[in-house]
Amino acid sequence: RSKRQKCAACCKKFTAFLFSTVGLSCLLISYTIIGGLIFVELESDHEKSKKHTVVNQRHLHVQKLWNMTEEMNVFHKENWTILAEQILLSYEKIVYQATKRDGWGGNDEETELQWTFAGAMLYSITVVTTIGYGHIAPKTLWGRVVTIVYAILGIPLTLLTITNLGGFMATAFRFIYKNICCGLCCIFCPEPTRPRVRSSAVRSRTNAENGGDVSKSLTGKAPPPPTKPKRPKNQFEVKVQWRSGLSRIMKTTDNKAVRVPIYVSLMVLASYIIIGAILFTIWEDEWDFLIGSYFCFITLTTIGFGDYVPGTSVDSWANQEKLVLCAMYLIIGLALIAMCFDLMQEEARKKFRTLGQKM
Repeated sequence: RSKRQKCAACCKKFTAFLFSTVGLSCLLISYTIIGGLIFVELESDHEKSKKHTVVNQRHLHVQKLWNMTEEMNVFHKENWTILAEQILLSYEKIVYQATKRDGWGGNDEETELQWTFAGAMLYSITVVTTIGYGHIAPKTLWGRVVTIVYAILGIPLTLLTITNLGGFMATAFRFIYKNICCGLCCIFCPEPTRPRVRSSAVRSRTNAENGGDVSKSLTGKAPPPPTKPKRPKNQFEVKVQWRSGLSRIMKTTDNKAVRVPIYVSLMVLASYIIIGAILFTIWEDEWDFLIGSYFCFITLTTIGFGDYVPGTSVDSWANQEKLVLCAMYLIIGLALIAMCFDLMQEEARKKFRTLGQKM
């Protein structure tokens, strides 16, 4: 019985860790790596065979051109052009089918494959995040079947992981905003000095020098202080109220009670897109800043047209490294969007609640 209790306790601890933010993140990373290994095993041999087929067909049609030219004793431009055009059209159909149906990328060398581990891992991420660039897709029967099963299990796991990770990042961002940003504001905007006020002894001595108060001598009571009209808040009062608000934020123990303005969340998203656009512009020779920004926005919003994908051009350098970095940028960006949505949703809920109370 004690062994059963220990086993049950261990299972509970493992389940609790598995459904925590760290456990879900590790599970998603492992799931993506396993998916990359599976798809490489299923699709790489098919891609290599199609490369060999296209190369053999090209050599065959070149040989046909030579045989046709050799058989003609006297060259006539019209006859030779008609026969050569027929051979080239036949080869053109083969290339079109290999590109459209079989996924041939136009490169014959086996060292430049689409279905490498990095490419397969990026494909796995685009499947579970529902982005689907479309620049790479399974061409075998088992690859398509595994994609269906992989997506059915991976999409809920990804949504759950990104939601938990976004909530954790939102709590961490509230803590940073409370302890660092507000602290920097207090440092760079110090509290102004209050103007000196004369004491009662000084005021009484001044009244005595001026002959005393006539109304007090007649009635025996000091006249009520004159009411002053309300004046607009000066710079001192505004800064004091602002610092008091910051002090309330600093004294807040619950990070969820800290309100992060919506414009701060939008600035975080814009900064992440700009940083990604600059990096992809440096990596890709044919991309400018506008294309990099367009790619980052289309990717992070999970639209994923697939017209621009880093590391897929034949002449680009370090293709595999680019695919890995693109996958990391994608995962971090989706978690960051979940964090910003959580912050903006909480702020909008509080604003609408305040507006409802005022109405």
